[in-house]
Amino acid sequence: MEKKGEIFNQLAIIADLLENVNLESKEKSVIIVLPQSEFDIIFDKIVRKTKILSPELLKSTFSLKIGEVDFVFSLSKD
Repeated sequence: MEKKGEIFNQLAIIADLLENVNLESKEKSVIIVLPQSEFDIIFDKIVRKTKILSPELLKSTFSLKIGEVDFVFSLSKD
């Protein structure tokens, strides 16, 4: 399947859908495990766009909060 759309727009749509799920929850999180090449791409995009990540950040896992939803990006161990 072809990937279309800008990643931040796609994540915002997912966050909006999860915020409106008919469940009472304490927290909403999405964990996305990526291969090295894709991890580097999304890490760089998020650092460039948000400018909130510190240089000391371990580059194997990072998170991004959109609305009430935490998106956790993790580097695949494969």
